[in-house]
Amino acid sequence: MKTATIPLEERIIFALDVADPREALALVNRLAGQIRFFKVGLQLFFAGGWPVIDHIVRKNCKVMLDLKLYDIPATVRLAVQQFADRGIALTTVHGYGPVVEAALAAESGVQILAVTVLTSFGAEQIKELNYQGSVDDLVLQRAETVLKLGCHGVVCSAREATLLRQRLGQDFLMVTPGIRPAGADLHDQKRVATPGQAIADGADYLVIGRPIRDATDTDACIKAIQREIAAALT
Repeated sequence: MKTATIPLEERIIFALDVADPREALALVNRLAGQIRFFKVGLQLFFAGGWPVIDHIVRKNCKVMLDLKLYDIPATVRLAVQQFADRGIALTTVHGYGPVVEAALAAESGVQILAVTVLTSFGAEQIKELNYQGSVDDLVLQRAETVLKLGCHGVVCSAREATLLRQRLGQDFLMVTPGIRPAGADLHDQKRVATPGQAIADGADYLVIGRPIRDATDTDACIKAIQREIAAALT
């Protein structure tokens, strides 16, 4: 899909970061009129498994299965093969070359996103790795590697979006977590951006959870974010 044709109601990928599958299903039922894309991560997948995925698909919504797979290549390939024919649009693996190659080799029909550097990762963690460069350098290095392998896109913070678009072009999907509307609590995120800034800088999809889930007026919050996205797109 060309990114310019992504419907507005799919630009937000709502993060179903809850432990109770019943709460997750209730959130999908509540939000599906305004948001048509949902992220299922490790916590919810371990708690609710495939029935949660199936429920989202039955609502004619899209699923991003965010398990951030990282294992020996054979195991990753076999795992991603399990995602075929489940209605999953996007799934994530860590941005390590052999892992990405294995996920692509599964030929599951699911678009593979490589996680470059987690948005909770900062300069302090870079020092712990003894990496001789900045977070931006590491993100760019990993993104360039996985895209050359044929990966469909990357997960990165919005702060690296402009750099990646300038250096690597437009022909890949960019999903950005760590999105916080102006004034929202940052929680455990370090590299964050507002929705409009992220889209203007090159993001295709925005992963947003707590700011919407915890809003006093959820509908108004979603509409405000979507207006901001629409303005940035024009």
